[in-house]
Amino acid sequence: MLAPAAGLVAVALAVGLVGCTGEPTPTPTPSETASASPEASAPITEPTGTPTTVGPLPGSALLRVSATADVDGTEMRLELTFSRALTAAAASSDFDAVLDECANAIESQLEIFPDLEPTGVLRSDLEMVGDWPEGMTVAIAAGGTIASFGEGRNIAPTDDTPGAFGCTVPIVTGPGTASFVSLLLGDPAVTDRIDLEQQIARGLYGFESDAGSAVTVRWRDCVIQLSSAAQRLADENGWVTPSGWGDGCLIGDGGTV
Repeated sequence: MLAPAAGLVAVALAVGLVGCTGEPTPTPTPSETASASPEASAPITEPTGTPTTVGPLPGSALLRVSATADVDGTEMRLELTFSRALTAAAASSDFDAVLDECANAIESQLEIFPDLEPTGVLRSDLEMVGDWPEGMTVAIAAGGTIASFGEGRNIAPTDDTPGAFGCTVPIVTGPGTASFVSLLLGDPAVTDRIDLEQQIARGLYGFESDAGSAVTVRWRDCVIQLSSAAQRLADENGWVTPSGWGDGCLIGDGGTV
């Protein structure tokens, strides 16, 4: 069900108009839609060029984004796999870590959304193969729009001082595995699972160029794999596909830009 391409490959979803990534402005609302069970990957548009091989999406995953970052012929293949969102009780260590790491960022968002509360987290794991281009840094769209941070040998340190926006977009500065945690908010009057699904529907997932990178990155061979739950959310919420973002390898809600 995957069809690789030499350029950006978009899943067959509705594509909208987008702009530049800005300050997170989530507007979670309750929904009675239940989560779908994991199944096959999402369909991809017709392939061109040399095939890009990707493994099957794990049954426990929400979605996976894979892409090649190319800087003057030096290439690194990046693969970011998102697990399914978990409540605070089910992922207490990740939940406590993001509350501690991004306390100022979370406090500022709760001032904007006083009727909401931290409800759960979305975790993703990054793997890489190839040669890391010298001077390249990459921004990670980790799904959540409230606060995200990364852990790994080559992740830029989080700066959560007031006004620093250090918990907005994690930055990868070199090769190696890494993991990311994004906080999800919810309405105390609504079931946590419904809250988490609504936040996931408003998420942005994948890779994008970092404005602070010392070199220009050419993104290619972008492949998106969706679980049945992610496919349903993409269809229902009109997720913007890679070709609609214009840079990097991204899929998600156009309202986050």
